[in-house]
Amino acid sequence: MSTKDSEKALKIPTPRKDLVESEELIGQQLFLYDESSKVVHCLNSGGAMVWLLCDGSRDVDTIAREIAATAPSLSTEQVQKEVRETVDQFHSLGLV
Repeated sequence: MSTKDSEKALKIPTPRKDLVESEELIGQQLFLYDESSKVVHCLNSGGAMVWLLCDGSRDVDTIAREIAATAPSLSTEQVQKEVRETVDQFHSLGLV
């Protein structure tokens, strides 16, 4: 992936299509099966929320604002930080 593609993935994260097709929600955890690496990724409820909002139509700041609106006890800055860290982790794992 080029630097330009990498930067775009972090700004407007879009999940890999093959992972979207293998999502399974069990309770509050979301499982993603990566056929290419034969790895199952288990996302907690926070990670699942971020993942489901990473649909290619929202940038990271928009995702953070949408989540912050559902969690008034958390500061917008804290939510933005956690969303960025989560998207960074998705990217480093090759999920977006």
